[in-house]
Amino acid sequence: MVGAGILRRPIGTTSALYDAATTFFSQSHEAKMLWCLNKGYGPGGFVPQGVEAVGRSHAGGENAVPDLLENLVFSHGGDPSLEPAMPSHPPSLQPAVHNFSTHARTVLSLLLRLSASALGLEEDYFSSLYDQRAACNLKLSWYPAVPDTGGDGRQPRYGAHTDYTGFTLLRQDPAVGGLEVQLSGGEWLPVPAEQGDGLVVNAGDLIQVWSNDRWKSPVHRVAAPTGEAAARARLSLVFFTGPPGDTLVEALPGTWGPHNPKHYPPVSARAHLLQKLHVTNS
Repeated sequence: MVGAGILRRPIGTTSALYDAATTFFSQSHEAKMLWCLNKGYGPGGFVPQGVEAVGRSHAGGENAVPDLLENLVFSHGGDPSLEPAMPSHPPSLQPAVHNFSTHARTVLSLLLRLSASALGLEEDYFSSLYDQRAACNLKLSWYPAVPDTGGDGRQPRYGAHTDYTGFTLLRQDPAVGGLEVQLSGGEWLPVPAEQGDGLVVNAGDLIQVWSNDRWKSPVHRVAAPTGEAAARARLSLVFFTGPPGDTLVEALPGTWGPHNPKHYPPVSARAHLLQKLHVTNS
């Protein structure tokens, strides 16, 4: 998605968050651990490397090793009164998280209207499903530099997986790539970072259920870096979205019928997310 304006209204929304996040992750391990909840990936706060193993959430990845990244997660738009952990340093982090999250929600509203129209539904169909209780989480993912030892079979920075809930709005690191999507034949295709205000929009598992496989939840990963990229850290801004946890997700009207039955039983948005997080943190 390009032209969404998340980088331009106000000017510096994304660069401010990049700068603040980089400052946070550049601190000592001890300083960052002050904001760790010690509850695994998901509840919020700082998650050190060695905890999340996202590949375990994907079929065949039950024995995946922990990923090569650190996370800082916000579930309430950076509201200090609601976030279980809101780092005080740098001081610019909280307003940057708030501003980015606010504008990401604006982009999401546009995306949901377009999606409803594309599925033959009323434009505001998703409004009641994505109300103020919508499950939106901002994940700042920091991939430390890793040595390039050469050869095949090196561990990806982030394992193969699908996203768990609704649409994901991703701002990739514009300088250090690595995101790859798996095609139906099994081959991996690089997803280059858009310069300027480009966002990667990804459909999660619940979108695949809602659309009855019209829109797939693609398998993707962050590949092992090579050459100069291996010596550089990588930062991604990931805005996950989904309906409230008590939503029962099933094929939408118009996506199924006598000649195309529902492909999935109804699924609880909360139960699906918690099951994925459980295996990721196991």
